[in-house]
Amino acid sequence: MLRIRTQLITVTAMLLCAAPASATKYAGEFLKIQVGPRALGMGGAFTAVADDATAPYWNPAGMVYLPYREVIFQHSEKFGSLANHDWASAVFPLGGPRGREQALGVSFVRLGIDDIPITPRPGGLQPGDWLDYGTDNDPTTPGGGQGNNVWDPGERLLLTEDDLFLASASDMAGMISYARHHGTHWTYGGSVKFLRQSLPDTIPGQKVTSFGAGLDAGVLFMPTDAVTLGAMLRDVTTTYLAWSNGTRELIVPTLQTGVSLQFFPAEKHALLYALDLDWGFERRKADSQLKLGGQTWDVRSGLEYWYASMLALRTGVNVKDLTFGAGLRYKQIGIDYAASLHRFFASDDPDFPDDTNLDVTHIVGLGVSW
Repeated sequence: MLRIRTQLITVTAMLLCAAPASATKYAGEFLKIQVGPRALGMGGAFTAVADDATAPYWNPAGMVYLPYREVIFQHSEKFGSLANHDWASAVFPLGGPRGREQALGVSFVRLGIDDIPITPRPGGLQPGDWLDYGTDNDPTTPGGGQGNNVWDPGERLLLTEDDLFLASASDMAGMISYARHHGTHWTYGGSVKFLRQSLPDTIPGQKVTSFGAGLDAGVLFMPTDAVTLGAMLRDVTTTYLAWSNGTRELIVPTLQTGVSLQFFPAEKHALLYALDLDWGFERRKADSQLKLGGQTWDVRSGLEYWYASMLALRTGVNVKDLTFGAGLRYKQIGIDYAASLHRFFASDDPDFPDDTNLDVTHIVGLGVSW
């Protein structure tokens, strides 16, 4: 036990001291889009909960707490209907002696954006395809490339629908996860993931694609039936992405830590509170809550109420977003819904003015167990 704890502390210390200079900021960003309407309804504070078929994403160590096989399907429309996000996951308990139970999970995620207008490459533009007013688009102020018969970034295009074509982009990933108990209080889990991305080229029918692979690892510690501590380390080995155009990207590891507390205030009534702290090493200072040097931290918290194990109500704070949701269980069927009000707590942030409407994200999910 001491050896395991020492290893966990060592890995964490290495992350805190690591210099992310070689990593590519925002690489594989679609994998950071959270899944599961139950988890999202709780503000994404799910690292120490992870007790349903979304566990392969949140913390694969939680799969061993499922007493039955479960499949979850989720669909969400991000920022209104701009992007479609789909997730499917299945968890299968494998049994085993007490304190050595095991579980296996498989999951798939896709993010797709359709009908993207594609313009010609700058070298393919002809005079008359743009207003040659310079980068400020003001004909009364010379400079900035005005009148040079060369399109400069920022100059307004005059292309028609005949000059454009529509294309789609998609990001996909598949994961295979495994978890097992280590005694009665500890569980461990990991996931091997494979990534595939596709972006439209400026030539009709052509795509730029990428392929990558990575590893996630998670742990849960349950000192009592009411308290659970969890940690999830994503991209343990620094996930590598290779693009068909020769570009190479690296996804730096990130760490999630969390705690959950469960209460039973009265018969048929249950409360679950969860708090997560995300550790980032990509210098994302603009969209993080806490910053120090190259590290950033984000806080997520959520509350879930159950009545008679049938009806659930949820709410949470996901960094700067306000979330809420509900769930219904009947025998082996579960239906969940969540909504996210983007930047609800950042309307006065000068970097994100309140007239920028990102619209509401709606998430629905269906779970089946047997």
